[in-house]
Amino acid sequence: MFLSVDTAVSRHWGIGAALLAASLIFVAPAGAEIITVAEMLRGITKTPEQCSATPQAVWIKALGRSYCMRYYLAPGSKDGRRPIVFLQGDRLGVLNLRTGAFAVPEGEKDIQTDDLLRFAILLARESKSTAIYLARVGVEGSSGDHRVRHSVLELEATNAALDAIKERHRFEGFHLLGQSGGAHLVAGLLGLRRDIRCAVIGSGPLMPVRRSRPPDDPALEHFNPVRNVEPIVHNKTARIMVVTDPADKKVSAARQTAFVRVLQNSGRAVEHYLVQALDENRHGVVAYSRVALQGCLRNASAEEVAQQVERLVNLRVNAARQKPEKRTDAQREAPASPNNASASQRLPLQPPPRP
Repeated sequence: MFLSVDTAVSRHWGIGAALLAASLIFVAPAGAEIITVAEMLRGITKTPEQCSATPQAVWIKALGRSYCMRYYLAPGSKDGRRPIVFLQGDRLGVLNLRTGAFAVPEGEKDIQTDDLLRFAILLARESKSTAIYLARVGVEGSSGDHRVRHSVLELEATNAALDAIKERHRFEGFHLLGQSGGAHLVAGLLGLRRDIRCAVIGSGPLMPVRRSRPPDDPALEHFNPVRNVEPIVHNKTARIMVVTDPADKKVSAARQTAFVRVLQNSGRAVEHYLVQALDENRHGVVAYSRVALQGCLRNASAEEVAQQVERLVNLRVNAARQKPEKRTDAQREAPASPNNASASQRLPLQPPPRP
């Protein structure tokens, strides 16, 4: 059995569609860029002038640092008052906290910004709303150093970016969808914001081990959402959904479940969906998280969302059994290459690849 839902929620919601077909036509925008692995490893530097000249970028300040935060907003959306914001998982591989060196995996690739926009377009079309792919600090076009990932500084920078984007586009608030390190940010943002409606947390390191840091720089400490549980419990505007593969090899399922239990024991309703990911690390759950998000957007009940998620689990597992070839995480999540795609290029079921 791959699905379990905590049904302490007393509300009832109307069911939404799980997924649209992934064969929507995408035309690469003018000015699409390639952001190399080498650039991200060095850390990306931008001035306020460069940031203001960059389409869909905001200059923000957080804890005494300044960043140019890139975002990729799907064009032509019908209802733009509360967009979906997607936050991707970590890039560049495992980080050695002692040396500051990344163990860059063999499959790590340069980023094409049109792939990021393509994923935002897919989210917008299947939800009939607006969607944003928000680049994290130091990767995907945002300035800074990705070594600050999971830190209080990254959380505050992401929160400031949402504030700036909200003000620029006059949004009312957001729906958040996160995978892995991006899901960690979603959990942290629940304690900081009261304008989040749907919050889907996929494979997130929700109770991380304390990170060593310079004694004079608390901003670099790993944030633990559980330490900030009280404001999350009192955040009544968000519907919180956690998606977990019990066999996840990258992020302990026990730590994800512990986060859920802490909130539930504090009286906060949380829906927890157990799934089976198909990558070799049983970690990539974005396809299932999207189904949960669509259910939230359509006000579906937890039971209805559970049925939709379970249906997709069965479909994907059965399809994988018919094609048992081994793939890496990145290969499973990679969109079609712009160089060899057909005229009706397919949009990805998963977001652009990450380690």
